[in-house]
Amino acid sequence: MSDYDKKAVGERIRTRRKALGISQEDFAERIGRVPKFCADIERDEAGMSIQTMLSICSLLKISADQLLFGSSDESNPHD
Repeated sequence: MSDYDKKAVGERIRTRRKALGISQEDFAERIGRVPKFCADIERDEAGMSIQTMLSICSLLKISADQLLFGSSDESNPHD
């Protein structure tokens, strides 16, 4: 099993969210969390459940693999 970089995951979430034009407040509401929790995830100050990760992937239109490990396509917000 490959390890993943939690800080990089937070950065990917922030980058993708901003590329899609989603505010942190809207992002939090749409995944059923409070904005502080989402900010903490983006700064690697909080972990997330699998269900939260799947909600984030769905909202950001990326796979769990892309979220956890990155990909060459992550810079394209319209995939």
